[in-house]
Amino acid sequence: MVAKEFSLSPSLQEHVLRRLRSAFARTQHRVGRIIVRLRDLNGPRGGRDKACQISVELPGQPEVVIREVQENMYGAIDNAVKRAAYRAMRMVDRKSRLARRGRDDRQLRIDDDEKDAGQP
Repeated sequence: MVAKEFSLSPSLQEHVLRRLRSAFARTQHRVGRIIVRLRDLNGPRGGRDKACQISVELPGQPEVVIREVQENMYGAIDNAVKRAAYRAMRMVDRKSRLARRGRDDRQLRIDDDEKDAGQP
């Protein structure tokens, strides 16, 4: 976890970790690494300037990168984690579906070959 332009409080760090654990519970065994970058874009000027960027590495797949900007850092974190987990879950599910489809197609070819071999 990286914080730029502000100091990372223990409560904010715990909030990030709690959200990540909850959101990635289903796909944690397929995630290589998660990098969280927090940044106050405008410093003390205020406004819509709190950014959370989450990068999720999934082995054998493109990296998922989500960036959320809001007035409140907690809101930016919550939305970014939710979006990153959803995108990662979809990629993992898609890869699983494609792998299953490939196995099913191979099984169909094997069954057809066995039928053809038994006919004169």
